[in-house]
Amino acid sequence: MCLTLAVVSGGLAYLFLTVDLIPNPGSAERILIDDFMRILLAIAGVVFGIVVTILSYSLLFFRRRPGDESDARPTSGNSFLELTWTIIPLVVVVILSFQGDEILDQMMAKRPGRGMTSTVYSLGVFVPGMLSPADTSARELPIDVTASRFIWRFAYPEQGIDSAYTLVVPVDHRVVFRIQSQDVIHSFWVQQWGPKQDAVPGLSPVLRITPTKTGQYAVECSQLCGFGHTNMTAPVRVVSNEEFEEWVEEQRSAAGTPSPPAGSHVMIDLAASNMAFDTRVITVPAGVMVMISFDNRDKGVPHNFAVYESPAAQKQIFVGRIITGPQRISYSFMAPTRPGTYFFRCDVHPTTMTGTFVVK
Repeated sequence: MCLTLAVVSGGLAYLFLTVDLIPNPGSAERILIDDFMRILLAIAGVVFGIVVTILSYSLLFFRRRPGDESDARPTSGNSFLELTWTIIPLVVVVILSFQGDEILDQMMAKRPGRGMTSTVYSLGVFVPGMLSPADTSARELPIDVTASRFIWRFAYPEQGIDSAYTLVVPVDHRVVFRIQSQDVIHSFWVQQWGPKQDAVPGLSPVLRITPTKTGQYAVECSQLCGFGHTNMTAPVRVVSNEEFEEWVEEQRSAAGTPSPPAGSHVMIDLAASNMAFDTRVITVPAGVMVMISFDNRDKGVPHNFAVYESPAAQKQIFVGRIITGPQRISYSFMAPTRPGTYFFRCDVHPTTMTGTFVVK
């Protein structure tokens, strides 16, 4: 039985230490959490293996035989076993609590230091490693996050950007999110980054994240906040430092609205109703001023109109202010001078409210 115990428990521990149960970590903090979870699961696997093996052995070899009506031999307990299964779990839990506290301190520190564990494999087996953040000397990038039903807004005070609806952050740079809610409890969460932080009216909690992989992600609200909770998402882009600086300059230059050339503009009526635009295709001439009369008919639901070069929404052409229905607003912007097929959407509901913007 001892060999069986070793094989089952060791196999489960090996499985949990090597299998990537939640793939694609995108931040240093997620790596810390994932590695600690592997250790917890490995310990649980050992306990599970011991319990199941002993139970199976008992059922197989100590079951009541047919015709056996005798009583089992009475026992008064075993002090050694009782002390063993009490002291060992107690020691394990105390050690894990100190380790968990250390990980939490590293995640909340204003600047990450050495000693952050990372996933390292030696002959396929997980062992704790050391991770030195790539940008420990740089200042934290503060971003103000405002949650309201059912939209996320982002402000970059050091860059002079008052309002953005796409979260763009540089890779390998410590970011501090200062989170607040304007109405009910929301929760800021990017699955690939790991930690989430509740946004509570009247409080201003912070969340520190160090993105480690470039790519596109999504901010989700992980607290049920009303009928539009499912659609409370915002696109996230993790880019290089150079791309981040370019994006900042684009946001600053897009703050003004160009004047329309005389006699060269088109008027378009557009409505949002029942979480959908009333048209899926908008066609305009190249280089003209586009004036859109936007009618948000969804009561209590925020919408806007935005045009991008492609569905990836990496380069914007125009982003309109978000309004909560029922309400109307007028947008104006210059159509691209290059004919082609572009993409428009509602930034609040980027996956469900989309369309094609054709320039001829």
